[in-house]
Amino acid sequence: MGRVHFSVDGHIATIVLDNPESHNAVDAPMRAEIEASYKRVEVDDAIRVAIIRGAGNGSFCSGGSIDGYLEIKAFGPDGCGPPKIPRPHGSRKPYIAAMLGYALGGGFALALACDLRVAGRSAEMGPTGLKLGAVQGAQTISRLTRLIGQSRALGVLLLSKRLKAEEAERIGLVHEMVDDEAVFDTALAWARTIAEFSPWTVEMTRRLIYEAHHLSFDEAIAWEDRIALEGYRRPEALEGFTAFKERRRPKF
Repeated sequence: MGRVHFSVDGHIATIVLDNPESHNAVDAPMRAEIEASYKRVEVDDAIRVAIIRGAGNGSFCSGGSIDGYLEIKAFGPDGCGPPKIPRPHGSRKPYIAAMLGYALGGGFALALACDLRVAGRSAEMGPTGLKLGAVQGAQTISRLTRLIGQSRALGVLLLSKRLKAEEAERIGLVHEMVDDEAVFDTALAWARTIAEFSPWTVEMTRRLIYEAHHLSFDEAIAWEDRIALEGYRRPEALEGFTAFKERRRPKF
């Protein structure tokens, strides 16, 4: 049975998937612990950003535990289907995926659910659904299409491609590829940068990016203008501009 470890350092939460015997595949107890971790990130106002990673120097996550799927009777005419986990998009706070080794199937979906992805050179990622006789699910298709476009998503999904980190970076699926030993330090550096910003401005920036795509261009601009105006009326903006003028770091 795997475990999920949750820790907080300052404004940064770290969620560690720990099931090394199966490349950090997620079993039923781990699913519950991941959901609990999401809730802790959401309700704790001291937390401003979260990192998801695999334990040790092993894989990020090789997907869902097949034994776990059998236990919950996911298959068959009356099957309940795959369990739902990946969902940081609805969070008020950003998530960073720190990827080593495998990020496959549900693990690939979990990485896609994060806002930022840093991958080590050894990382391999991709869907597994078609190879297993299933539609990928876990929000993979919708997220992947929005991230890399319809044509590239079709290539990855219909060919069930396993992408190396270099190709994933080239097509914009991974924000940065680094040496394996630098993955967690890079994720932490990104998290520290985000944690210094105003939580409200980070939340609104994410909302504008994720939710404006279904609007017309004029509607999206109008919404962005309203949010920008609201931001200038908040104390964070006054503090930020005052700090810049006084040549000091702002306190958000």
